[in-house]
Amino acid sequence: MVEGHVLNNLKEDEMGEGFNDWVKCVFKNGNNILFWHSCWMDDQPLRVTYPHLFDCITNNLCVVRDLLTFNQGGITWNLESILGADVINTSVSTAHSAMGMVIGDEFRDLNLNLQGVVSDILATDEFHWKLNTNGDFSVSSVSHLVSNAKDIAWPTSTIKLLEVIWKTTIPAKTKIFAWRFLTNRLPVKVQLGNRGVSYLTSFDCPFCNCHPESLDHIFYHCNVTKAVWNRIYLWLSNDVKLSYEEFKSFGCIQEKEKNTNSKAKLNIIWIALIWCIWNMRNTMVFDNGNFSFDEVIANILYFSWRWVSFKDFPGRMS
Repeated sequence: MVEGHVLNNLKEDEMGEGFNDWVKCVFKNGNNILFWHSCWMDDQPLRVTYPHLFDCITNNLCVVRDLLTFNQGGITWNLESILGADVINTSVSTAHSAMGMVIGDEFRDLNLNLQGVVSDILATDEFHWKLNTNGDFSVSSVSHLVSNAKDIAWPTSTIKLLEVIWKTTIPAKTKIFAWRFLTNRLPVKVQLGNRGVSYLTSFDCPFCNCHPESLDHIFYHCNVTKAVWNRIYLWLSNDVKLSYEEFKSFGCIQEKEKNTNSKAKLNIIWIALIWCIWNMRNTMVFDNGNFSFDEVIANILYFSWRWVSFKDFPGRMS
């Protein structure tokens, strides 16, 4: 069984497709069931069933009990307590707009479905974990879910590279950055544009101003970035047996470099390179800074030395 107070302690920004969606609630008195976010009337939350109505409310963390009025053994649903009089009036009068008609339809359907719900004020709400057949919560069921989701989200080759990242002796924030890079989760301008971000005034690469800022362009194809890769490769040329193109691929480093110690150092240098490119990009985008080739190269050499030194002489790293 899942404790009801856990649901009530969840914050509004935690109400996505997460923990709460895997809990099946059995409605009794409604004291511990979230009206919009819990799965208590159907296999999905009411926020999903009635999305336009949900967008109209201001208090979306109310529990079911907040809407109930008990009269002589019966119950009355008081939707106005969470929807507000304005939303109710718009829902009843659907002539205002097409959206008003949609909201009105959702309101009437919700109101109709609530009439068939029976409450037991003396009983306690029950909660069952959907991922276990017995309804009990277990860490193993969550671990299994996450493992399956990871396998679906990324190919096996990417997962292996992520495992390399987590084992590399670099700061935690840099590991997170590298993880986001390898899974294409960095907020480059093209990515933000695809998500509907409207504050961008330009989608151009801040380095060359000639092409849209995609992840591949800003890290690999931009002429400015190519010069950075080339300089670092020349710096390593006496010690690395990889070709220039192989060096640019984190996956190729894992496949082609057979010496374990050399591979570990190359991994650190490669991550330091993309880390410093991204930091220079952010300086230009957010601080109106100017691109400095010498500064990028100096930073790559500094972080490479610092992190490789940590690998050879373990100690505190930040």
